[in-house]
Amino acid sequence: MPLSLSDFQSFPKAELHRHIDGSVPLAVVQRLALQHGVTAVTLRDGRSISIADAAAFDAFYQIRATDSIPDLLARFDFVLSLMQTPDGIAEVFHACTQDCAAQNIWYVEWTMAPAYHTRAGLDYNTVIDSALRGMRSGWQACGVESKLILAIQREAAAGQKPEDARDPAGLALAGAALQHSSSRIAGLGLACDEFAFAPELYAAAFALTLGSALGRLPHAGEMGAQRAQNVRTAVTVLGATRIGHGIPVGADPQLIALLKQHGVALESNPLSNLQAGFISALEDLRLDELLRAGVCVSINSDDPALFRKDLADNFKAVFDLYDWGEQELVQFTKHALASAHLTAPQRAACVRSFSQKSGLMLA
Repeated sequence: MPLSLSDFQSFPKAELHRHIDGSVPLAVVQRLALQHGVTAVTLRDGRSISIADAAAFDAFYQIRATDSIPDLLARFDFVLSLMQTPDGIAEVFHACTQDCAAQNIWYVEWTMAPAYHTRAGLDYNTVIDSALRGMRSGWQACGVESKLILAIQREAAAGQKPEDARDPAGLALAGAALQHSSSRIAGLGLACDEFAFAPELYAAAFALTLGSALGRLPHAGEMGAQRAQNVRTAVTVLGATRIGHGIPVGADPQLIALLKQHGVALESNPLSNLQAGFISALEDLRLDELLRAGVCVSINSDDPALFRKDLADNFKAVFDLYDWGEQELVQFTKHALASAHLTAPQRAACVRSFSQKSGLMLA
C-alpha cells in the first residue's frame, strides 16, 4: 500500500537544506510585521499590499515559477526586513524551530546568510549569536535539535546593496565561523544567485575552513547553464563535504563518480526545484538513479513557507513518482542522519532518538 501524506507527516524526519528566511510561517510573518509597526509591503511596481489584507498578503507571500530573480528575492527581502535586530532574529529562529516540531522534523540544519541581517548595523557575531539564541530557546521549548549553516550570499560580489561592501568574497564570514565556539555551527555555505556568481569566486573563503571542524556546504548545480561544471568546482575547488541541489548529478555518471570518490553527500530539493522552474519534471532529478548508484542523497524542502510545500509534501511527491515505500523512507532517513554535520556521539544519539520515534532500526 502506498504511503499517505499523513504517513510522511507523522514519521520523524531530518532536514539538511532549509533556509530560515524561506521557512517563516505566514501567520508568524504577519504577527512580526505588526509588532514591528509594518502595516504594508510595497511591491516593485509601486503597489502596496496591506498586511491586514489576508488574501492579498497570502498571494504575495509565495514563490511561483513565473517569478524573476528580483521578484523572488523581494519576497525574501520582506522577511529579512523583520530580522534586523537581535530579538527579531531570535524570535524567527524560535518560531521556525517550533514549526519543525509540529511537522515531526526533529533535526534541522538552518541555512542563514548573515550579511542579509546587517542592514541596520549588526555585526556578524551579533547576528550569529542571535540565531543561536533562538535555536536554543526553540530546542528548550520543543526538543528539536538544530545546527546553523553560515552562507555567503553571492550577490555581495555585485556591490549593489550597502551590506555588500562589507564582505564580497565571504572571507569575513568564514573567519567569524571559524572563531565562533558554538558546536551548533555546522559549516560555511554558499547560496543565492548561481546564474551570475560561480563557486570559484569564493574559493579563498572556503580554503580558510580546510582542516577545521566546519563543513563546506555550498549550493551548486541549482541555476544556470553551468550547473554541472559548478558541481565539479564545488567538489574539486571548494572542497565541498555536501552539496545543495546538484540538479544534474543524477543524469551524469561522471558527477556521480566524483561525489562518491570524494564522499560528498547531496541535498535534493524536489518541489522547490520544480516550482522555481529549474526542472521541468521531478524525474529530471533522477533520484532513483542516485539511490541505485549509492549516492548519499537526502530529501529537503528548501523554502517551505514560500513554496507552500513542507518536507512531507516533498517525500509524498517523490515516493508517488517511484512507487516507493518504507524501505526507501528508511534509506533516505539514514542518508540524512549520516550526512548531517554531527560528531560521532551526536550522530549516535540522533540515530537512537529517531529509531525510538519511528519504531524502526535506523542504525
